[in-house]
Amino acid sequence: EHNGTFRGNNPAFVTAAATLDAYWADGQMEKQTLARGEQVEQTLLAICGEEETAQFRGRGLVWGLEFTDPERASAVCKRAFELGLLLETSGPQSEVVKLLPPLTVTPEELDEGLRTLARSVRETA
Repeated sequence: EHNGTFRGNNPAFVTAAATLDAYWADGQMEKQTLARGEQVEQTLLAICGEEETAQFRGRGLVWGLEFTDPERASAVCKRAFELGLLLETSGPQSEVVKLLPPLTVTPEELDEGLRTLARSVRETA
């Protein structure tokens, strides 16, 4: 009797509460997220060191790689997709390659994705 699309639904609330209890109870998820964020930041720093037309920003596991040419961001996403990595653009002119890895990503999985991103940037120069 108390449901509606603007309020969400009870199974989603119960699932979210259980997730918070399981993953955030001991602080490990926060530490893991910060460590993975540093991993992403170091890779983006290296990419931008080689690529003058790009800059990055973000924190945790939410990052953006911005290009001065919006077509370049689309080309990077296209090449990454061809190599097996799903990325998308964002920004007012779709000039940002958006990185949103899951909180549960392993360091090895993240390294693989970041290597693919770096390769995609190099190959679309």
